[in-house]
Amino acid sequence: MANLRRKISRWIFLILLIILGLYHLLPHYYKSNPRLLQFSLPGLEAFIYYELGLYRKASHAWRIHYGLSYNLQLIETTKKSLIDQMEENPSKLENYLWLADLYFFVEDYPNARLTYQKALQRNKNSYDAKVGLAASLMMEEKYQESHDIFEDFLNQGYNEKNITSFLNFLVSLDKLENPNTLDKRDSYLSLIYAYRYLAILDDRKLKKVISLFDNAISANKHMDLAFSSKGVVYAKEKKYDLALEQFSDAVKKNPLNAEAYKRMAYIYGEMGNLERELQYYKKAVEVEENNPSYAFHLGEILMRKYGDFKQANFYLQKAYQLNSQNYHYASNYAHCLKMLSRFDEALEVYDNIIKTSPKDPDGYVLKGHCLLKMKKYEEAIQSYSKAQAIRPLDFLAARNLALAYSELKDFEKAIMHNEYALRIRPQDVDTLYFLQYLYRRQGRFEEAYNAVKEILKIQPNHAGAQRVLPYLESNIQRRPSS
Repeated sequence: MANLRRKISRWIFLILLIILGLYHLLPHYYKSNPRLLQFSLPGLEAFIYYELGLYRKASHAWRIHYGLSYNLQLIETTKKSLIDQMEENPSKLENYLWLADLYFFVEDYPNARLTYQKALQRNKNSYDAKVGLAASLMMEEKYQESHDIFEDFLNQGYNEKNITSFLNFLVSLDKLENPNTLDKRDSYLSLIYAYRYLAILDDRKLKKVISLFDNAISANKHMDLAFSSKGVVYAKEKKYDLALEQFSDAVKKNPLNAEAYKRMAYIYGEMGNLERELQYYKKAVEVEENNPSYAFHLGEILMRKYGDFKQANFYLQKAYQLNSQNYHYASNYAHCLKMLSRFDEALEVYDNIIKTSPKDPDGYVLKGHCLLKMKKYEEAIQSYSKAQAIRPLDFLAARNLALAYSELKDFEKAIMHNEYALRIRPQDVDTLYFLQYLYRRQGRFEEAYNAVKEILKIQPNHAGAQRVLPYLESNIQRRPSS
């Protein structure tokens, strides 16, 4: 009987320990990525495997929970179906991601890699495709190639939409943790990159990242990248002095480490040392003169933060010339030209954006803005109308169509498009205020009054609405009764 009581006490104690452990662990998941904690038997099983560092098993359990496992008897049928869908709709990114995931699931890593690469040809900024590609490369032991992919998406900012790429990443991390793998060239640095990525989702892994960095530095391996990566972790924790020490050591080991210069520039900007901020951004551009991302970043800083459009134009133009197909490079360069009143040059860039992506309405909207600034209202209307035809619920196109028609004194059409814009965003105060102005121009004082009252419900202290309200009330009172 005493033995039975002791056994029961031990089980109770063990259950309490598990509950206490979960109590401390759960907030981390809700804070970083709530999808990692799922209250189902496979979900909790995945959670336990993950905590034990058994990442392949965790990946498998999460697949079961999410219904993402493939029926092995239907693999070929599923594959053919996805390939057929890709042929029917070559621009649909999701089909490439699903097919790449299927290849990865059946351990056909070369085809998984090729399919993720095809996905990136459709969308260069697909975060999920980059994560999946890095995982596939690591499974093929192409570690050096995976490093470039990691550097790319770690600098891009976390933007996961498709969990399958993350689950594949966990499988590749499990492989990296194998002692036999770690003996291979460049695999240790891949492990560092992998944990840097995992630390974005689970900040407890930052300790593991620091430990790996210190081991790499003590072994005199990949010194500049280890120092630089360690600096990234300290910067994330806002330990700026420690971060600067690491980046300084990185550029001593490798004076051509542009990313370290860029990171140092960012930190000096956060610390208010504007002279050094610009100095190190320029250094990054200097050592990577054929890399458009550094020129673009410096140009954007000069334009957005400093308002120095002339100097910004030099770097934004450089980024655009190096990669004129990139929407962000092109749109920011054109905006800078517009701010310098170089409208004809800006229009050329906007036309190139439209030529590159004719089915994307944003190019037409931006061109419309430029034409409005040039007072070419008829052409602006044409451009906004094309945007609206592609994306009917485009608020900016609708609102600015109203503005262009009002400049042409066609107030009926201006009112029509303004009312349409308000159906898209009913509580947009600026659009409501413009609408009351249009109503007043037409002598429609009651409708203008109602628009102003709506503004004051949304924003009671709106100075313009408060000012115009008495005028509208007096005009309504003066109207003859029916």
